[in-house]
Amino acid sequence: MVTSGARGGGDDGGPAAGRVLTLLHRSGPLTRAAITAELGLAASAVGNALSDLAALDLVRVGEPVRGPSGTRGRPSPVVEVDPGGPVAVAVQLSPDRLTVGLAGLDRRIGHVRELALSEADTAPGALIPVLAGALSDAALQTDRRCVGACIAMPGFIRETDGLVRSSLHLGWDEVPLARRLAGAMPGGLPVAVGRASTLAALAEFRYGAGRGATSMLALNSERVGVGGAFIEAGVPLTGAGYALEAGHIIVEPGGLRCPCGARGCLEMHADARALARAAGRRSDPGGAAAGLLAGAAAGDRAAREAVRATAGHLVTGLTSLVNTLAPERVVLLGFMAGLYRAAEDFVRDGLMASSVVARTGPLDIVTGDLRDAVLLGAAERAFAPLLRDPRTALPTEK
Repeated sequence: MVTSGARGGGDDGGPAAGRVLTLLHRSGPLTRAAITAELGLAASAVGNALSDLAALDLVRVGEPVRGPSGTRGRPSPVVEVDPGGPVAVAVQLSPDRLTVGLAGLDRRIGHVRELALSEADTAPGALIPVLAGALSDAALQTDRRCVGACIAMPGFIRETDGLVRSSLHLGWDEVPLARRLAGAMPGGLPVAVGRASTLAALAEFRYGAGRGATSMLALNSERVGVGGAFIEAGVPLTGAGYALEAGHIIVEPGGLRCPCGARGCLEMHADARALARAAGRRSDPGGAAAGLLAGAAAGDRAAREAVRATAGHLVTGLTSLVNTLAPERVVLLGFMAGLYRAAEDFVRDGLMASSVVARTGPLDIVTGDLRDAVLLGAAERAFAPLLRDPRTALPTEK
């Protein structure tokens, strides 16, 4: 439980306001009494924080409601984030598409726009101007104040300054993406850059299939490649920005050569391309994979054999990861979720047979709950300064 003194009692109100806003952002509408109890703050500190937040048009205080029958005390007003409050620009950059949306503190994502990308479009010199224009256009689509943006993308990323050390499937090396996008947002609003797999996992941990878990391993695949993330007690394992590159665990020694230079990496043998390859489908691997998953569910023998071959490599990768990290829950996203649903018993039984940790401790394997986990995670990163201290991070004008 977090404790803090009230404003005027060794606290200027900013930290308390940030904690109150964070709670409402993550939990949804609460009574003032519930906020006070949850945060362990003095009633006066909560009152001061809500006054600050309401004055900034960040929260809306509704009518008082009575507690359960038999409880004592005055009715407590219901408080929620203001649905007309600020927004953040959330971006998902994949090798074949750019997706841009606007997210509010109520976690609703709208104004989603997708742009297909070809290999020629993804060179930094060609793509960064497109990114800059997309950021500016998204921020200007709304009359609500914008607090900033975050780009979620695959690769080795130094999140402290948005340097993309390497993004294998985009062909990027040492690209200072955040710096090159400085000034792209109206008013010079900040632009952050983060690993898509980590941000998606954070969103699922807070709001989706990871809720209630102490530790969570996530594997995500957007047709090409496999990303991983591990969260312990709410904190992602990031290392220097390159931790848990799960797609580059070796699952087939001497197997297919990966863009990373190794042979037999998980992403070469367990993503949508691998499933299409296992079935002899060389063109349009994304479309072929979707058809194969549907065929396997319908009982098509060839599709089921291709699914089992691909899922076998997923089992090998999960065995190493579970034995190393001992997560309480495994959450599979994107293509990984589809592959698991098509071979659930095979994957679960295989993991139990090959992982001593899976057999020893409780382990749940589930698929993700959130439709836009990557965008929601990107919004979380963009909102982070506002949630820490609303009074200093909020722009005074649109």
